[in-house]
Amino acid sequence: MEKLFDTHAHYTDENFYGNNELINSIFSSDVGYILTAAVNADDSEKCALLAEKYDNMYASAGIHPEEAENISDIENEILRIEKIIPMKKVVAIGEIGLDYHYGKAYEEKQKELFDMQMALAAKTGLPVIIHDREAHGDVYDIVKKYEGKVIGVMHSYSGHAELMREYVKMGWYISFSGVVTFKNAGKTVESAKAVPHDRILVETDCPYLSPVPMRGKMNNSTYLHYTAEFIANLIGIPKDDFARITTENAKRLFKI
Repeated sequence: MEKLFDTHAHYTDENFYGNNELINSIFSSDVGYILTAAVNADDSEKCALLAEKYDNMYASAGIHPEEAENISDIENEILRIEKIIPMKKVVAIGEIGLDYHYGKAYEEKQKELFDMQMALAAKTGLPVIIHDREAHGDVYDIVKKYEGKVIGVMHSYSGHAELMREYVKMGWYISFSGVVTFKNAGKTVESAKAVPHDRILVETDCPYLSPVPMRGKMNNSTYLHYTAEFIANLIGIPKDDFARITTENAKRLFKI
């Protein structure tokens, strides 16, 4: 049986960092692979070093849009990311993107940071991990600018199926977190139903977004099976097939 791939987790978060027992227990469960996603340059190095400790853990390097507010020299931070990318377990640039829920006041700075990291992805050939919160139009415009040069994954996708189809046409992957199990997740459910099987991924985004029935508890990768089972039932395929398909997709995207 193929194990699940948690394509977006935060194991350098203070709730987890240094908890080797937890990570070893995850790899003994039905999760066989983890990508631990970075949020800034310091975290990118931590993610890369942590991933080197585990055979089936991988890392991304990148700067989250909320970090833009406190960056005084974007070019210097991009250079720091570029120096981390060659570390052996780094397989993606992320998480990057736009977040207008908290950061609308500095959206132009976010766009600059996002665009520069997309350019870095085009230069290095690495896929990207996109964070899009209440910024669907602007995220799409910047992604479209790099069509044919950059592909990646829309992490914890929450947009409409119509927008999802546009990303898929450009070769992108769509990842679903525990949000898809929530009662008010109508458009996310519709998107999950409509994603081509060769473009769907799953994630926890732990320690956030625990799926039903664990909602309200601190999330970790052992809860990924709840999301996987929900989507497998939604699209009408056996859980084992869903695990195989989504893990194959993740390995293809991240060149593992």
